[in-house]
Amino acid sequence: MIIHKERSYSFTEVDKMANKVANVALSLGLKQGDTVAIMMYNEPAFVWTWFGFEKIGVEVAFLNFNQRKKSLLHSIISSEAKAVFFNSGSELYAAIENIAEELEHIDLYTFDSTDVEIPSIFRRLNFEMKAAPEDRISRHMRSNVNVMSTNCLIFTSGTTGLPKPVIVTHLKCLFAGFLLAYRTSTTSDDVLYTCLPLYHSAGSMFGVGTIRRYGITMVLSERFSASRFFQECRQHNVTIIQYIGEMCRYLVNNPKSTIDTKHSVKAAIGNGLRKDIWSEFQNRFKIEDIIEIYGATELSFGFGNLYNAVGATGRITPLLKILLPIAFIKFDSDTNQPVRNDKGRCVLVKTGEPGLLIIRFDKRMPTEGYKNKEEANKKRFLYNVFKDGDKYINSGDLLYIDKDYYIFFYDRLGDTFRWKGENVSTTEVANTISELSFITDTCVYGVTVPGCEGRAGMATIHLVDSDNVEPTDEMLSEIEEQCRTQLAGYAIPRFLRFTRFLDITSTFKQMKTTLKREGFDINLTIEPIYYFDIRGQKYCKIDNDIYSNIIDKRFKF
Repeated sequence: MIIHKERSYSFTEVDKMANKVANVALSLGLKQGDTVAIMMYNEPAFVWTWFGFEKIGVEVAFLNFNQRKKSLLHSIISSEAKAVFFNSGSELYAAIENIAEELEHIDLYTFDSTDVEIPSIFRRLNFEMKAAPEDRISRHMRSNVNVMSTNCLIFTSGTTGLPKPVIVTHLKCLFAGFLLAYRTSTTSDDVLYTCLPLYHSAGSMFGVGTIRRYGITMVLSERFSASRFFQECRQHNVTIIQYIGEMCRYLVNNPKSTIDTKHSVKAAIGNGLRKDIWSEFQNRFKIEDIIEIYGATELSFGFGNLYNAVGATGRITPLLKILLPIAFIKFDSDTNQPVRNDKGRCVLVKTGEPGLLIIRFDKRMPTEGYKNKEEANKKRFLYNVFKDGDKYINSGDLLYIDKDYYIFFYDRLGDTFRWKGENVSTTEVANTISELSFITDTCVYGVTVPGCEGRAGMATIHLVDSDNVEPTDEMLSEIEEQCRTQLAGYAIPRFLRFTRFLDITSTFKQMKTTLKREGFDINLTIEPIYYFDIRGQKYCKIDNDIYSNIIDKRFKF
């Protein structure tokens, strides 16, 4: 059952609507092997439209409803969709109108049955849906589909360039639906709450996949709201929640209440929960199990922390390390390549040392990669890693294993930067600064400084009092003390910027591109920027004179 906006939809109702969608699609000439795209909000129509196309073997590309113009056009074209389907939303119609000239050979349909006026480029299908039969679709309509066939296309989030369509097989969808229940002993009596967008794998593969696999109820929220989150959990007797790490930060930043623990939530599953708020989140809201997972839509492998170990994404014992087709190797962030020895082979890291996760590519661990992105797919592989002819998938992530065999996420390649001959983890620096009570969130990245090798650390800080973008002297002193005492000297940010908000994607990933481009240039922003005075060990505000001195290489960093 799906609960959405106080209305309940049984599995039978969802299945009947999916049959209607399938029959309408067949009447439009769509057939097994075709690809369509859907651009829909978090609503039941997303689910039954997806299921409907499954029934006739049509691949579905999940479009991000936040995309506009170039990125949206790129997503549609790269998916090779023959048609795009909508259900509601004047903003979505307007987004398509802006790129309509580039979509002249792609059909645009909407199931919208409201009285809202829609642009003429869309064809309404509400009458066809009413008339379509609810009967189950014959299996011969998907006779060529097997577990390795493409189920859907899910796009990378686009934090570093245009989104790429990741091929997701039926097998991967089935496995994702099994993972959550494996740890939480899920039964049909459980209620899962998700506010994560269905166009990403967490909401669709894990969320919808779980309710389909085990017959549990899903409370589907349109979007994340810190003020409504636990209110809705209490209202619907939710037992399992899905999270993205930054959601938990927003929740613990809410004012404490006497009803914080008055809920039925027994488990939370997700990824990206930082060490600095893990315990606070778990203890404050009394959530018994936190299942932190590591994975990516494009990978054929992932981990799960089944032990409530704070900050860990999983655990690999020495025996498992031998059995599993993975390795952690040294990586040089200067050359952006794995370290190789004098024989040309990659080098394994030691316990506690961050290393690049790689996964052996063979029949047991296939990877489908990106659709029609041959060059991008080639870049994902490493060759002759430990012997001639072997082939590994590059995860793009640095992780480390501690002495107790727990795995911890360290950083994502491209976010790690090198300064003073050392690799600096943006995650570590952000976690350290964000521990301060007056800070809501921190985004850390590297910026180039004239006359300096590598990149200097820069932190953009969002204060709890977001109406006041200027930090007080006391705040600056606390940040200085925190950095001096908690970070290695090379990891202390050389620049601070204070902002009223941090741009994030719909999956709560920080958008760093603009911040990196603007750097510490006070001419590109009105927000206050500070530099770290090495001699005085304090942060000083940058004015025009100081900025000129930095550019002219008169300051030492």
